[in-house]
Amino acid sequence: MNTALSWIKAYVPDLDVTPQQYTDAMTLSGTKVEGFVCPDKNLEKIVVGQIKRIDRHPDAEKLVVCQVDIGTETIQIVTGAPNVAEGQKVPVVLDGGRVAGGHDGGPLPENGIPIKKGKLRGIESNGMMCSIEELGSNRDMYPDAPENGIYVFPQDTEVGADAVQVLGLHDAVFEYEITSNRVDCYSVIGIAREAAATFGKEFCPPVVTATGNQEDIHDYLSVSVEDSALCPRYCARMVRNIRLAPSPQWMQRRLAASGIRPINNLVDIIRTAHARV
Repeated sequence: MNTALSWIKAYVPDLDVTPQQYTDAMTLSGTKVEGFVCPDKNLEKIVVGQIKRIDRHPDAEKLVVCQVDIGTETIQIVTGAPNVAEGQKVPVVLDGGRVAGGHDGGPLPENGIPIKKGKLRGIESNGMMCSIEELGSNRDMYPDAPENGIYVFPQDTEVGADAVQVLGLHDAVFEYEITSNRVDCYSVIGIAREAAATFGKEFCPPVVTATGNQEDIHDYLSVSVEDSALCPRYCARMVRNIRLAPSPQWMQRRLAASGIRPINNLVDIIRTAHARV
């Protein structure tokens, strides 16, 4: 079972520990942590930039020269990404920064890939615009990412913001070995309750309130329990007027951080509820 530290903190808001401190304390309290990974490993000096102008490269047919606003200044970046367009907001790694891997999605190098300003076919380039693969993830976890090219943020994203934070990658994901006698830890809420007890912090479980109409579900379907000894109670609720759409960004990020691929709002709501409870 995997959980992201950010998801635990949603229910234990005063929890302020490093991944290693969390690992050591939880293991000593009886909830063994096998290990953890940090999705922001090797991601340095990456901000949200907005492409203000695009010009053709004078000496390379497949390259373009972009003027990119990074909040504090406008820098020039040369790129061959096929999906660049004026007005886009994209992740930009600055001179002296680092990305996790290459755009081909291959194995991530242990120490990432440093980025320095230089010249591409004679034109100065002061950084790089990133694909989701270069940020150490993939389209399974970020389904809104293009198949080829740089990642594009929603238009309401703040220019100059920490792009790694916007993507929800400043996190730690823990893998647990949950034994059969600790079924209370078979959910995110169970792990969060254990973390609150371990660190002496307040546990704030989600508040669930009933919504919707009070129609009788028997008007739509009926259920008969043939063996009440095996199934003493069966509950159902009718949900109508559903429109399939992408899940909210916070839900997609929470699932992705825990190793669960976002699909759509209906599927992700069910999977979030199952993981949580």
